[in-house]
Amino acid sequence: MLRLIILLLISTASFSQGGPAPVKTAKTEKVMMAPERKIPAMVEAKYIAPIKSEYKGTVIEIADIGANINQGDILVSLADSQAQLRKEELQAEVESNKARLEFVQSENIRLTNLSKQNMVSPSDLEQNKSDLTTAKNDLEQAKSRLEQHNDQVEKLQIKAPYDGVVMQQLAKPGQLVNSGNDVVEFMQSGSLEIVVYVPFKFKNQIQTGAVWNVETMDNRTVEALVTQFVPAATGSSHTIEVRLASENSGLWSGEAVNVFVPIQAKQEVTAVPRDALVIRNNGIFLYKVVDNKAHKVDVIPGMAQGEMIQVKGLLSEGDEVIIRGNERLRPEQEVQVIN
Repeated sequence: MLRLIILLLISTASFSQGGPAPVKTAKTEKVMMAPERKIPAMVEAKYIAPIKSEYKGTVIEIADIGANINQGDILVSLADSQAQLRKEELQAEVESNKARLEFVQSENIRLTNLSKQNMVSPSDLEQNKSDLTTAKNDLEQAKSRLEQHNDQVEKLQIKAPYDGVVMQQLAKPGQLVNSGNDVVEFMQSGSLEIVVYVPFKFKNQIQTGAVWNVETMDNRTVEALVTQFVPAATGSSHTIEVRLASENSGLWSGEAVNVFVPIQAKQEVTAVPRDALVIRNNGIFLYKVVDNKAHKVDVIPGMAQGEMIQVKGLLSEGDEVIIRGNERLRPEQEVQVIN
């Protein structure tokens, strides 16, 4: 804006002094464009899921609605008054089986030594070996039950599966929840999709990897990549569901946008920046620089893509056209390019 004001001041001074008008220019380009149709669309979160409790317990604490939670951080804390008692019971069972195993192992050593002296029957030694195997298995099973219980206790702290935002609280502090109950609705952060329903007659223009322009509610234009589509016409409107991704676009889930969908194959056209066009009641024209003079060229605008617009007129690729300072110019006026 400051540069434009300075440019206008310099231009005004130049007119008063009769010198060349300072202008900024750009080159005409040959680009591939296709006519587009603006179709309403919606921004959606790619992953919104209810997070379930995997263990029975009373809700002690739950993340606030709108809270940003990092992967692995606690969403909901549960309490189970019986968990500690059960843990103590299983720990005692492990210690009991460990003591039993130690006793049988010592007996095995004693009986083995006696067997070498023919002071014990083979059947007693075989029985001891069987008891040893049983004691080992009992200890491993007791340890496994304790580990399973500890795993369940850890699940009293329900953690975020990915970075995200709490959409809804589906349980309240003090509420008893069972295994499988929903506790919060959670939306993954930074994973948004634009969903647009394209008329079936434009199906040949839908290609994964294509880049389409998207117009936001605040009149910004961002680029989005076609990531996937349903290769079938659905619903009474006979449309194709197309999903696009746009990184770092500032979009919000639930935001309404417009998608510019190509309706024909791309073709090579001559294009200039939009700012090159001078629009008057009697027509549209631009100025191109020829021998340091502003040469007026009548044009017919066509397709647009981003900041570039197709023009039809006496122009060639690489022509230098004026994009700043063109509003006050007169045909064949001398100019000074200040790019």
